[in-house]
Amino acid sequence: MGSTTQECGCKGARFCALCETTERVKKLRVEGDKHANYKVFVYDHIRQLAIPTNNLKSTSTLEEIIEESNVCHSASVDDSIEIDGLTLIHDFLSGTEESNILDMIDTVDWVNSQSGRRKQDYGPKVNFKHKKVKTDSFIGMPEYADMLLTKMSEYDAKKLGDYQPFEMCNLEYEEVKKSAIEMHQDDMWIWGNRLISINLINGSVMTLSNDSNQFLCYVYMPHRSLICMADECRYDWKHGVLAHHIRGRRIALTMREAAKDFKEGGELYEKYGAELIRLGNIRVPLSKTSA
Repeated sequence: MGSTTQECGCKGARFCALCETTERVKKLRVEGDKHANYKVFVYDHIRQLAIPTNNLKSTSTLEEIIEESNVCHSASVDDSIEIDGLTLIHDFLSGTEESNILDMIDTVDWVNSQSGRRKQDYGPKVNFKHKKVKTDSFIGMPEYADMLLTKMSEYDAKKLGDYQPFEMCNLEYEEVKKSAIEMHQDDMWIWGNRLISINLINGSVMTLSNDSNQFLCYVYMPHRSLICMADECRYDWKHGVLAHHIRGRRIALTMREAAKDFKEGGELYEKYGAELIRLGNIRVPLSKTSA
């Protein structure tokens, strides 16, 4: 099993249950709820529409969102919106597949991350500010990558095929730690269009916000589901996972692909891209039978 050390990795404006009473966090400026007046939607994965609702607000609980998600399929589509590039696939993994992946994940040590999370990184070290990439510690992708990519290729109609991850990162969220990831947009210098996250162990919510239109959309992700954020969803909306939407333990298995400049023919292909692609095609054995 992985490390169980209790120190957190929070710094700056981030905090978790372990450090929320520290002097550092007490000095943080407390902001009001910026989404209080946003129009709220809930995502209907069957009709692939964001359905407006008066039953939810910016502080709604996980249970309230699940209840609304279960009944939104029969709601009127009046004033609904499409979020181009948002794909949610329920039961992407079978129970056996999830169990096998979790067995392999928990053979690897966890590293403390910010906001009450722990992580396992398979990918380059990126200095986003100075736009530099190091591959010293990148030895390949975990052995379960092939199974996931093969299953994704079966969803070509949803534009999930031909996916070459530059990074795979397991992020562990725990309710007791108040784990979260604030609303943000992923870096656009190195990471490409499609952001993938597979939800393991317990269901949760991906919260999306469009600040230009003042829209808030809740996307309930059952465990074993896959969410892809691309196109409009990737570039016009922020996304985050809020602490009060975590129950028990949850692992987000995330994947990021390369931006165009890092792909063949791109300006950074020779400098970084070619080597990252080579490393991304190496598999790291994790299971007991292959260790």
